[in-house]
Amino acid sequence: MKGVLTRFAARSNLLHRTLDRRTAATAYTGSSLQMELAKYRVFKANRVRFQQARYGAIVGATPKFSAHPKWFFAAMTDRGTRPAVRDIVVFVQDKPGGPWLAAYTPLATKPVSGPLVPGIDVADVPDVVPPGDPSLAMPPVQVSAALADVINQGGRSPHLRAFAVPAWAKTKRTSLMSDRKTFRSLGWRGEASYSASQAPVYAVRTKSGGALVWTAVELKEDFRRAGGGRGVTWKHSTWGDLFKPFTGRSSMKKAITTVERIEVLAYVPPRGRGKVRFLANRWAPIAITGN
Repeated sequence: MKGVLTRFAARSNLLHRTLDRRTAATAYTGSSLQMELAKYRVFKANRVRFQQARYGAIVGATPKFSAHPKWFFAAMTDRGTRPAVRDIVVFVQDKPGGPWLAAYTPLATKPVSGPLVPGIDVADVPDVVPPGDPSLAMPPVQVSAALADVINQGGRSPHLRAFAVPAWAKTKRTSLMSDRKTFRSLGWRGEASYSASQAPVYAVRTKSGGALVWTAVELKEDFRRAGGGRGVTWKHSTWGDLFKPFTGRSSMKKAITTVERIEVLAYVPPRGRGKVRFLANRWAPIAITGN
């Protein structure tokens, strides 16, 4: 594991300096690769720089496998940022002798060291959890769809009671409602909603009998201007203009389709022993088209 993490730290820092989309697949795969490629496009166009990571205080576990693909996870404290954060990364190897690549990279702002969940631990060689495991408060394969429904419907969602809803999810719900209202007020018509991502789900057993689950949700917004409506722009507070790096223009006047992804790490307790809690997340727009 140590050699894999050392190589990843060096390779990801190099990629974050060069923003080289052609070689991103030497460190990333799956969901993380899509998100990294999108960020490189935005950062290069807007002259934004990544902070270089300084990893330490690493904890992790390697599940039991009899064949490939194999995967393990590592929670790595990054003190290259202020304040420190923790990247909780799933590394995947598709075939014997193949590279270990980061497939999920959600980050946590606290805690940034020690156990991922107070009182919850994972064995050094834990079991992989089946996607449909009925012994849990929610099967891993259902977490993303249920979370998407909670963001879409708020208090009307039948899944609301299953979650300890984090502040960021409440903010996403507020932003979703605001986007729908804003587009309508500007004379645009269309749809905006969250759904489960098609990215693979990874889950590992905890000593409590619960599971750590890596999954993702996506927000798709698809709008067309009706009649004499006004054009729209999209600027991120630190990343800058998000439309121009993808479409070549800063203002959309006729049509716009965007896809945003949020990777999440959830702790799912055994059935009847509490609510699903979210430990880490990472956001990025992964596709934008329009004119």
